[in-house]
Amino acid sequence: MFRICLLLISVAFAGCGYRAPQMDTPVAVSGKVTLSGSPLAGVTLMLQPLQTGHPGVFPTGDDGSFSGNLVPGKYAYYVTKGESAPLPANIDTKLLEANMERTVTVQPGQTQLDISL
Repeated sequence: MFRICLLLISVAFAGCGYRAPQMDTPVAVSGKVTLSGSPLAGVTLMLQPLQTGHPGVFPTGDDGSFSGNLVPGKYAYYVTKGESAPLPANIDTKLLEANMERTVTVQPGQTQLDISL
């Protein structure tokens, strides 16, 4: 009888140590989006997480710069038309949709993230 009680108590306490997985702390990143070496102004850089994290949506400035927070991990990226400027005529339409072969990895503590299209 003692063994059965001990077994029941052990089973009852076995689940008490569970902790939900913690998501990594976001890091502040900034960078520049370029197309054929020239800054890509007035577009929105979209970063779609391939593991954990939240999508990143970063409008670019006049010099192609962007900044924001991302959880470390791997992201597929693409650009969309911004609110202030039309897309350049020489942009390949394939760059307007996420592609699993076009990825970037954000490391913990990383601050610089440049995207060359």
